[in-house]
Amino acid sequence: MIITGHRGALGSEPENTLRSFHRAVADGCDEIELDLRVTADGELVVLHDATVDRTTNGTGAVADLPFSVLRSLDAGHGEVVPTWAETVEAISVGFQAEVKAVEAIPLLAESLKDSALADRTLVTSSSPDVLLAIRDLLPSVETGLIIARTPPVADILTRTKSAAATWALCGITDLTADAVATLHTHNLRVTAWPVPDPTAYAHAVALGVDGITTDHPDHLPVSRR
Repeated sequence: MIITGHRGALGSEPENTLRSFHRAVADGCDEIELDLRVTADGELVVLHDATVDRTTNGTGAVADLPFSVLRSLDAGHGEVVPTWAETVEAISVGFQAEVKAVEAIPLLAESLKDSALADRTLVTSSSPDVLLAIRDLLPSVETGLIIARTPPVADILTRTKSAAATWALCGITDLTADAVATLHTHNLRVTAWPVPDPTAYAHAVALGVDGITTDHPDHLPVSRR
């Protein structure tokens, strides 16, 4: 089962920073989940929100800020907002790369022409249109549809098919072992989230999912700490 650190080790470190990503790897994660946006001057950066207000000491929309201004901000504990290129260079495990802005699609697709990087990247979104756009540019890429509140399995199949997704990233609350087994018969792999503690982790194992996403890898049995 793949252990994915949500924005790195979100529960311990400033989210979506290299410090957080390194901590997640040290805590036993096989993969890093992160978010992609684009600055005013076209730099592909790792940042969740549409603005920098919550996660840095700055203000303003990411899309309105040049990279030089974004880079000058403190993202927590002296960390800076990293670029996608810096992140893939610094971190050797896999990635769940969530596309948060359509402007990121061509930039991400260009980077994934590197087959070694493509092999360790799952492109994710809650938008079928985003995943279809990625699929058009890179037909062989792995993609995952994010489903916040897990619906009946028939709806998951419909939604993932409409997005041409190969993974279903499902909220764990309403997920069942039967649903996971059915999704597997349709050649879909399944990630459950959030998984904050050993009890939820044991539940995810019992469901038979292919992966879990956690804010707290240091709380799980896989932790190396």
